[in-house]
Amino acid sequence: MSERLTTVSGSMFSGKTAELIRLVEREEIAGRKVQVFKPIIDDRWGKVEKVRSHSGAERGAKPVEKSTDILNLISEGVKVVGIDEIQFFDNEIVSVVEELLKRNIKVIVAGLPLDFRGEPFGQMPILLAKADDVVKLSAICNYSDNGSICGQPATRTQRLVNGSPANYNDPILLIGAEESYAARCPDHHIVPRRPKKG
Repeated sequence: MSERLTTVSGSMFSGKTAELIRLVEREEIAGRKVQVFKPIIDDRWGKVEKVRSHSGAERGAKPVEKSTDILNLISEGVKVVGIDEIQFFDNEIVSVVEELLKRNIKVIVAGLPLDFRGEPFGQMPILLAKADDVVKLSAICNYSDNGSICGQPATRTQRLVNGSPANYNDPILLIGAEESYAARCPDHHIVPRRPKKG
């Protein structure tokens, strides 16, 4: 049986990392050797060799600078590789995933499908298209108006600068958590200075 690619996709605060951890732990329960990797630039929880969810779930993970480093770090007998925050990796990550699959290693990746502007993020759209299984998660829109929270499914990530939506031309990469980002539904996702289409 050929190994499969599972892609876990969703906005920030949707539980992607917690789901990645759950899926790789299931593989370990089934007796398969697992390794987990993350991009070295994801230092929200400090320079630790762990992936950690906003809900507090965590497990060991090797930080890597370049996606091709993953291939050099695979241990003997590994059957499953988990990769968190895949959108932060360079363009070679697709080739790395394909090479792992050729080696009969199951791959489970988690990442943001859209950047803060609501546009395709890194190589995640390609991995979604190539995936055998897709787990699509949403958060809860926490936009507040007159003291009440929207509460609709949030499929977008809103970047905030001093409490206001970030402009379209702001840098794409900004590592952060609740201090810089919020979960939003499409109706409440605001991107000032977005170029008009057409």
